[in-house]
Amino acid sequence: MKNFYRLLDLAKIIINEIIDYIASYLGVKKFKVDIVKNLALKSANKNNPQGILDTIDQYAWNKAFLMNIGDEKGLLLEKAIKEKNPANCLELGVYLGYSSIRILRNLHENSKLTSIEASNKYFEISQKIVSHSGLSNRWKPMKGKAKDVIPSLKEKYDFVFLDHWKDEYLSDLKTIQRQGLLNDKAVIFADNVVLFNMEDYLSYVRNSSTFESKFISTMREYSKTQPDGIEISIFNKDD
Repeated sequence: MKNFYRLLDLAKIIINEIIDYIASYLGVKKFKVDIVKNLALKSANKNNPQGILDTIDQYAWNKAFLMNIGDEKGLLLEKAIKEKNPANCLELGVYLGYSSIRILRNLHENSKLTSIEASNKYFEISQKIVSHSGLSNRWKPMKGKAKDVIPSLKEKYDFVFLDHWKDEYLSDLKTIQRQGLLNDKAVIFADNVVLFNMEDYLSYVRNSSTFESKFISTMREYSKTQPDGIEISIFNKDD
C-alpha cells in the first residue's frame, strides 16, 4: 500500500510537470522555470547565493513544485561537500543551478565544479542564475546528455552528485568508472533513490566491494509527507 501511494504521488508530480509544459508551450501561461528565473534575478541581489536559494525555495514551497534537491536535502549535500572538501566535483543534472550554487559556495578557492545538463532551456537558465550568484568563476557547465559528455571528460573527480534522469544513474556511474574518472575515496551522492524506487542502482552500490554505501532517509524535496532518501557511496579504487 505504501508503494501505491508513493507511485500515486509521483504520478501527480509527473502529470503536473506535463501540464505545465503543454500550457507554457501553447502560450496559456508562462513556463514556471522562467518565472523562477526572473524572481531569482530580480528578488535576490547579485552575488547573494543564499538570497537566490531562498527565492527558489519559497516558490517551490508556496507556489509550485520544483525538482531541485531542495532546502532540507540541500543541507545534507552541503554537509557532504564540507566533509569531503573536494578539489574536483562533477554534477549530473543542473536544472536551475540550485544545487550547483549549494556545491560551489562550499568549495575552497582552488576547487571547481563541472556540471552536465541535457536540456537547452535549463542550461541557459542555470547559467544566468549561477552567474547572478557570483560563483561562476569555479563552474564549468557543459551541455549534452551525460552519457555523451562523460566519455569526453579528462579529469578525475573527488565528488559526484547524481540528480538527472533516474534511469541513467547506474549506467552513467558505470561509464564514469570505466573511464577512470574517480579518485580513490570519491563520494557519489545520489538523490531521489526512494522516490523513484531505484533498486538496480542501490543493489549495485550496496553489493559491490568497490563501494561503501550508506542510506539517509529524507522527505521528498518540498514535502513534509512524501518519503525519499539519498544514497552516499564511497569509491574504493583498489578493490
